[in-house]
This record gives sequence, structure tokens and C-alpha cells, in this order.
Amino acid sequence: MRSYFVIFNPLASRGRAAKSRATIEASFAAGGADYRLVPTEYRGHAVELAQDAVRDGWSAIVAVGGDGIVHEVVNGLMCAAGNGVTVPVGIVPVGSGNDFVKMLGVPPHRPGEAVRRILTAEPRPVDVGKVVRHCTGGGPDGAWYFTNGVGVGFDAQVATHARAIKRLRGAAIYAWALLKALRELRSPRIDVFVDGVQISDRALILTTVSNGPCHGGNFWLCPGAEVDDGALDILIATGRSLPRVLRLLPRVMVGKHLGQWGVELHRGRSVVVRSTERLPIHADGEFVADWVTELEIEIVPGRLTVLA
Repeated sequence: MRSYFVIFNPLASRGRAAKSRATIEASFAAGGADYRLVPTEYRGHAVELAQDAVRDGWSAIVAVGGDGIVHEVVNGLMCAAGNGVTVPVGIVPVGSGNDFVKMLGVPPHRPGEAVRRILTAEPRPVDVGKVVRHCTGGGPDGAWYFTNGVGVGFDAQVATHARAIKRLRGAAIYAWALLKALRELRSPRIDVFVDGVQISDRALILTTVSNGPCHGGNFWLCPGAEVDDGALDILIATGRSLPRVLRLLPRVMVGKHLGQWGVELHRGRSVVVRSTERLPIHADGEFVADWVTELEIEIVPGRLTVLA
């Protein structure tokens, strides 16, 4: 029988996740599971908790919250695994965006069902992205990992605004953040290399390096991305006027933007992004650094083990 160390972010979905605790604990208990639930207390706490749980011998880790808590838990597990595969991680999605679980078929905001799936799931290997080198301000030291994607430019501006919105929940957060980002629309020059080949040396409004198809809850930026294909999807969009952006957005929300003017999708195993400007950056929908001027990213195939 597995033992489950449950890392719970009560502040996910602007505090709404706290209401799910009783259901989650009851579901683990009803399944006869050996578990311990520990709430996070500060940003980065889940990284520490995940590493400690692996060291203490827990056979599975469960992340409860949104993509932010998944991001932290996975970073802890990847660091604890070294060059091997991780201890299995299960996800109870009760956050605002819940993008990573869209690839795993786990229903959001149904914590009881998510726990029951975790208790019966077989471990599944999936890919994870790794930022191997970066030049950032106020960001993490050394290499770090992401499950869903990294964005530089417009989508990072949306994520930055979303972080500051306290009164809204769910998709409304990203809708309001989108409107705020549109007011400061800009298109910096960004150089992008995929597997050593330059694909951009021009002004871009959007640069996304993705392991998954959906970002920000409802934006299907890389609709064909798969979590276990051993590749990164790289979406770039040429700088454009506000009216052009507004016409493109409805297509992005249903994944029908590929083939539109200035929109390109590439696939590869390694990506380098450079700019002379200091640009906002997000990872898995979370603000990660004040600015970035260079990123070197690679795919790490099959090293993350999920229960889904």
C-alpha cells in the first residue's frame, strides 16, 4: 500500500481551496489510505516539503491547489530524484487555472473524485521542462523545472497582473489580467533558437515554450502539445497592433490561431531565448522573476511520475 504525503495550499483559488480540506481528508480516510496532510505556509514551502517527504520515505506525494503548488512540488521531487525518476505525484486541482491536469484527465474542483483516482491510479511517466541556464532578476538560483510552460512577453504580463488580482476567482482572474495587459501592449525584439536553429530575430508579442497545450485556464496556445512526446512546443507571434491582437484572441481561446499571420509553432528538444530588453517571465502561470534576458531550456523525457 502506498503512503501519501499531501501538500495542501489553502490559499489556492484566492482561498477557496481551504474549503476542500475536509472532503480531501475524508476521501483518503474512506479509501483506507495512510496519509498526512500538511498546509503550505509561504512561497517555496512546497519545494521543501516535497524534498523532505521523499527523504522521509513517503511513497507518493499529492499536490493540492493550482498550477503554482504543482510547480513547486515537481521542483522538489525532481531535485530529490537526481538523475532518476521521481516519486509518484498525484494532483487534486482546486486552483484558478489548473492547466497541467488538463493533460492528465483529472477533473478540476472535484476533490473527492480526484483523491479516489489517485488511490487507484497506476504510475505514469511524463515529460518535464528544465531551465538549465538563465539570466534573470530576482529569480531562482540554478536550474529549475516546469510542468506546463514558460512564457516571455505578453502571456507573462497577463500572469504578472493575475498575481496581483485578489478579489476575483477562476477564469475571471485571467480575463481581467488580460485586459490590463492589453493596455501596455508591446513587442520587444527576441531571438529564439530551437535545436540550434534560429527561428526568430524580430519583434514578438508572444514567446511561449510549452510542455502542455493550455495556459491561463482558457488559452490553448499550443493545442497539439502532449505531455509524453519527448518534445517542447514553441509558439511565437510577431508584434502586431491592438486591433490585430483583439481579432486573434478568440481564436487562441479555441486553439484555432495556428496559421494566422505571424503565428508560428515549432517543436524541438532544446530552446534558447534572448533579448536585450528585460522581459517579464512566468512558469506554469506563476510569476517567477522580475525580468529575464536569456533562457536555455531543454525537455527531460519521462522523468516525472504522475498518478493519473
